[in-house]
Amino acid sequence: MNRLVVASIAFLSFIPLASAQMGQPPMVPQDQVVLNLTTEGWVKTDTARVTVFVDLVQQKETPEGLKKRIDASLNSLAKDTEWRFTSSNQRLDQTGLNRWYVTAEARLHEKVLSGLQDRAESASSPGYKVGITNVDFTPSLGEFEKLRSDLRADIYKQAVSEAEQLNAAMPGPDYHVQRVDFAAQYPVARMETARPQTMMLKSSDSGGAGGGSELLVSVKQSVTAQIVLGRMPATTDK
Repeated sequence: MNRLVVASIAFLSFIPLASAQMGQPPMVPQDQVVLNLTTEGWVKTDTARVTVFVDLVQQKETPEGLKKRIDASLNSLAKDTEWRFTSSNQRLDQTGLNRWYVTAEARLHEKVLSGLQDRAESASSPGYKVGITNVDFTPSLGEFEKLRSDLRADIYKQAVSEAEQLNAAMPGPDYHVQRVDFAAQYPVARMETARPQTMMLKSSDSGGAGGGSELLVSVKQSVTAQIVLGRMPATTDK
């Protein structure tokens, strides 16, 4: 084991000489200081991802006519909103009629959620049911990424500040930020494993938006990075 250590040191010492022989500039060792920095923040949102279903029996309508009717129903829930259809299933019921089950979702502002279930019931009729299946206040991907970008900027500022403090305390050439390595982060899709802080809303509190939905208050995010501060060693004039 001791021999392995000695051999490793000898190999590292040989690297500058080998580099010079291969026509590359010799590697000059640097004084380095390695430290870990962490910062955190809270991401909040005032919008919710709302999932809507439409369960209908097709009678004389054409598929184009059905789509226009569904579009009108979604528009009655929230005007000027970009709804995205996430699924569409067709099957024959016991009477031989085509039955459609369509789901759509959109992000709605919190103020639009009041009375949402009531508007869904108003858009319903015999053989045509509109309902709310989920109201999710988890922040959007863009909101998470905006916070993480701000946290990374804070890490950069901290790294520069650490170099300035080190230069004030240590004589010799100045240290500079040589490398910033951020720790791996979990994707937003796996946030359910972290269980953010939530509060439960009853259907009467959420304006009839559906039974027992979760209102996300805020989610804490942290960013950690390993910082390497380096400087060229001081030279002695002869």
